Amino acid sequence: MGLMSSALAAPVLLGDQTPRLRSVPPSDTSEGGNATDLAALAGLRLDPWQAHVLEAGLGRRGGRWAAFEVCLIVARQNGKGSILEALELAALFLFDDVKLILHSAHQFKTAAEAFLRKDGTRLRFLARSSGSGRGFTSDLVILDEAYELGGREMAALLPTLSARPDPQVWYTSTAGNPDSAQLGRLRQRGLAGGDRSLAFLEWSVDDASYDPADPVGWARANPGLGIRIEPDYVARELAALPAEEFARERLSVGSYPVDDAGSWQVLGEDAWSACADRRALL
Repeated sequence: MGLMSSALAAPVLLGDQTPRLRSVPPSDTSEGGNATDLAALAGLRLDPWQAHVLEAGLGRRGGRWAAFEVCLIVARQNGKGSILEALELAALFLFDDVKLILHSAHQFKTAAEAFLRKDGTRLRFLARSSGSGRGFTSDLVILDEAYELGGREMAALLPTLSARPDPQVWYTSTAGNPDSAQLGRLRQRGLAGGDRSLAFLEWSVDDASYDPADPVGWARANPGLGIRIEPDYVARELAALPAEEFARERLSVGSYPVDDAGSWQVLGEDAWSACADRRALL
């Protein structure tokens, strides 16, 4: 949290630019700076926190992506969409190995091919379903609104990456609910730490001890506070919303499936760990 002031203006509460929870695998270099610079050339200037997410998620180790999966949890309207715009721009124009990007969100009504480059690199937007993604071979899968992501959607999309040399999956979401099985598993791994295949970043308050009326907590959970979200508006949300809804939507206090968060229902933990171990050796 920080304060910005001038001779003509009262101090403005600024959101924390680094996440409260962070678990990122080791890397040698990162493409994050290049992605941020390219976005700026296109007129998209990222906040420090947005650049931080790209730096963490696009780390490279041994010439490959350090993280196979990248998971970002942050409250609504903070600007996570700009991170995805910058990521997709970099994937289209900077990452030579990327030929197809699949961007899936729960409530897209139609699927449209957004970009087609001369070398064949494509970005496709998909409505999420148990069949979306089938028939494609992709290098980068972006799963927005991951709180709505279930096992059937993962089964349709994840195999699109299996034949590519250096694939990556990005999940972005607000806090989860009791049906957020996939997001719950990701968060469980992120909280445990030490997962060399997962970069996990979460802006939130400590759900065991927080005061919903404390502006310090607002700043901790909202990196866009004072940039695109005004503290006065958060105060109005606090008065207008039920306590549980305010905690989830503005403070990222999730309610995750207790049984599913730590279980291994599709792949056994031994099989997944073996894949991660082989990847770490490459």
